Amino acid sequence: MASPEGWALTLLIVIVLILKWVKWPSASPATPRAHSKPTPRPLSPRTPDDCPVCRAAQPSPPPASTPLKPYSLVKDPRGRKKRIVTAGYACPNPDCLYHGITDDQIHALVGCGGHGSQEYIQDLKCQACGTKFSVRYGTVLYRLKTPARRVGEVLSAVAEGLSVGAAVRVFGHGEFTIRTWLTRAGLHAVSLHEWLFQGLKLLQVQLDELCTKTRQVADALWVWFAVDARTKVIAVLKVGPRTQPMAHAVVHTLVKVLAPDCLPIFTSDGLKLYFYALTAHFGNWVETRGRQKPCWQVRADLLYGQLIKHCRRRRLVRVERRALLGSLDQLQAAMLTFGGSGKIQTAFVERLNLTVRQAIAALTRRTWAVAQSPAELLFQLEWWRAYYHFTRLHTSLDEPLPEPSLRGGRRLPQRCRRRTPAQAAGITNHRWTIVELLSYPLAMTVG
Repeated sequence: MASPEGWALTLLIVIVLILKWVKWPSASPATPRAHSKPTPRPLSPRTPDDCPVCRAAQPSPPPASTPLKPYSLVKDPRGRKKRIVTAGYACPNPDCLYHGITDDQIHALVGCGGHGSQEYIQDLKCQACGTKFSVRYGTVLYRLKTPARRVGEVLSAVAEGLSVGAAVRVFGHGEFTIRTWLTRAGLHAVSLHEWLFQGLKLLQVQLDELCTKTRQVADALWVWFAVDARTKVIAVLKVGPRTQPMAHAVVHTLVKVLAPDCLPIFTSDGLKLYFYALTAHFGNWVETRGRQKPCWQVRADLLYGQLIKHCRRRRLVRVERRALLGSLDQLQAAMLTFGGSGKIQTAFVERLNLTVRQAIAALTRRTWAVAQSPAELLFQLEWWRAYYHFTRLHTSLDEPLPEPSLRGGRRLPQRCRRRTPAQAAGITNHRWTIVELLSYPLAMTVG
């Protein structure tokens, strides 16, 4: 049994070791350290190899183009001349030599009577292969017994915020019928944007997303937007999760829409996913010495800024502006050159979020009109985007006339020209009617 002196010696050794390895606070009063703001870690750029869409896309060899002789030079010059304008239509027969050609100076389409008991529908015939088809082939109105004006009224009401259930009660059509029209209109709008929205020259693109839910998917869905601040054109619209692959898909689609020599200014909120997506798509592969593989280099003139809003108890207390690509001075100078205020902002895309929530019943907060599935929500959004681009007038796009235009009666002279976003972007030169939008031929020329 150990003696008390041995226990005391052991305890003394333990205390000395504790005092040696433990740092005791000094007796002097502690001075409070200044609260330094943490510096954000710099983000590293990405390459096209990080984009799933770029990796999946495989360059296909261009098809061999052979000069096609116009049918007017092939056929017999005798016979009745063409009296119906066939520009914009094409032969739907894939085995025909003139399949997919919409130029009326080349293809072999002529008028071939018509049909319809409630409204007259023109028929066309291809003289090269003998195929007969309606001018509504491949459109929303193909083989519909309901008049085109009635279909346009219902779809216009849905695009202005009326739910499908309310449209059933107001117009008296069945729910399945209206949903079928809406699905057709959504598919038609997708093809329309793929066909017409090419080579756009946008100046400032604002990126944002809004949150929603559907009945079949428990997790939250996000609607992604890319909007031009000058023309109010919605260049990209996607529905999906808030992930990096989805951000890559948004920017990848935007690159396909833009002209090859166009590089707009990008602004968004504090979401870092946009930085990685932008750096992965706006750049070039550069050969460097000492490396066997080329190196990806982000374009030096790419400008991207973020507007971060700090809120406390649901109130805005501070606004922070960051320049992730370029400097704040470069962003301000570029925005002033384009006619903007010179400040990094996302006001236009945030205003668009409110417009969409008011126009799509499924996106209204605290609503019963929730979409059944993400596909149904996407069809409604695509149809609304086509209606917004080609039919709905935008007040901020009014173009002042050099001289007031007199109008009949007691009406005041017209001082400005009302325009749609498609007119402001130069895609069309007039405002489309709802029937013109629904009957634009696309299935024979796209896909």
